[in-house]
Amino acid sequence: MSSRFNLILTSGFAMFAMFFGSGNLVFPISIGVESSGNEGYAIIGLVITGILLPFLGLLSMILFNGDRTKAFNYIGKYPALVLTLSMLSLMGPFGVAARCILVAHGGIIELFPYIPLWLFALIWSALSAVIILQQHAWISVVGKYLTPLLLVSLTTIIISGIINAPHISIPLKAGSASFWSGLHQGYQTMDLLAAFFFSVSIVSYLRKNAQTNNITLRNSLAASGIGATLLAIIYIGFVILGGLYATELSSISAEQRLSFIAEHTLGESAAIIVATAIATACLTTFIVLIVLFSNFLKDEISNKKLPYPASVLITLCISYGVSLLGFDTLATWISSALQIAYPALIAFAVTLILNRVYRVNWVPIAFWGTLSITIVMTLWKE
Repeated sequence: MSSRFNLILTSGFAMFAMFFGSGNLVFPISIGVESSGNEGYAIIGLVITGILLPFLGLLSMILFNGDRTKAFNYIGKYPALVLTLSMLSLMGPFGVAARCILVAHGGIIELFPYIPLWLFALIWSALSAVIILQQHAWISVVGKYLTPLLLVSLTTIIISGIINAPHISIPLKAGSASFWSGLHQGYQTMDLLAAFFFSVSIVSYLRKNAQTNNITLRNSLAASGIGATLLAIIYIGFVILGGLYATELSSISAEQRLSFIAEHTLGESAAIIVATAIATACLTTFIVLIVLFSNFLKDEISNKKLPYPASVLITLCISYGVSLLGFDTLATWISSALQIAYPALIAFAVTLILNRVYRVNWVPIAFWGTLSITIVMTLWKE
């Protein structure tokens, strides 16, 4: 294999792992359960909001060569700073990163039922620090080692589940209802929010290993294609599993459905495989979210006065503390913020691409207009 192909493949694998976090283990299976018998319609909806929208965000940043600051400054320098801080806080130590610890703990206790959350979170944070402090090498670790491990465990569960499926489900919803279910839950993955920042790490990694910006652009697009394809394959597999086991899963909580399928198809090895899948999915996402917030803390908040190891330590400590608040508290906070921010970010991504391709600057109007409408509608509902 050529070095360029290896570079693109590693980056594509890392991109998939960044997006495939704790929520992605839950939503596709739930979509399958709700759309049993009409999985095809649900898959179309999920692909639109769970894959196309996030990679639309990636494309908008790639067209700016990974320069997030330049892209965000279209809405104003100081509003961009506030928006960036808010988004990174929500995805990072005050939201999704802390949730990753909780979900990973839920998977690990299948193997180690007596390990308390506070101890697990401490060990988890220490392991993450070791990987993160390798600077750009963490992308290689994620792409070369963690992602293949994740893909093997997920594929094993999907193939075993399909082969040993108890029956073919009958439709529970109309095709249109299944489509809207997939569309809505794909929206809830929050992957568009993350795309604006994940692209920076990937483009930076590719630039370090490429000679020209043109090569970096081509490599970025190729890596995005690999990441999107892998994400689509796993999503489709999970939706199909949800549909095949819909009757059995209807009375089981969403976060336990993957474990149920594995236990009924893999037997004694299920606990190890499920724990590996959950822990790896959460770890890869957790690492990139901590890196993003740490870099912002070092570069923007402290104006490069704070050493990188110190910013990582601070971010990990916050994530550790917030994780102890519990899953329900975090879920409520994340959901409320997402309802307000997401529509404006969709408009932001679309108009950024139009700006780069057609040189029209509709970004401020689209972003602020959509955000204003969303806030008014949210207040009106309350």
